[in-house]
Amino acid sequence: MTATPQPLGVDAGHAGVCGTQQEGCITCGDVALPLRVERVDKDRMLALCANDEGQTESVEIALVGAVAEGDELLVHAGTAIAHLSQGPRTPGCEAEEVAPI
Repeated sequence: MTATPQPLGVDAGHAGVCGTQQEGCITCGDVALPLRVERVDKDRMLALCANDEGQTESVEIALVGAVAEGDELLVHAGTAIAHLSQGPRTPGCEAEEVAPI
């Protein structure tokens, strides 16, 4: 996670809505940030995720499909909207389910 997070809707140097630089989501003003998956609760479709500083938050993962510990997700308003990278995987093994968050 070396890239500086850009607000949702801003592509480094490109204009946002109405030709102006957008400072976040045009609906809610929130930004999308990269977070790393720490734990997964498949039953509730939630993941406990952390940023580089170790701050954690619960993230809804239904939109991005299967996730596992170590994956990096793009998170907007508490919802994962994209996979940025996948953590290490054991070939042929599904992510182990852990206790609910």
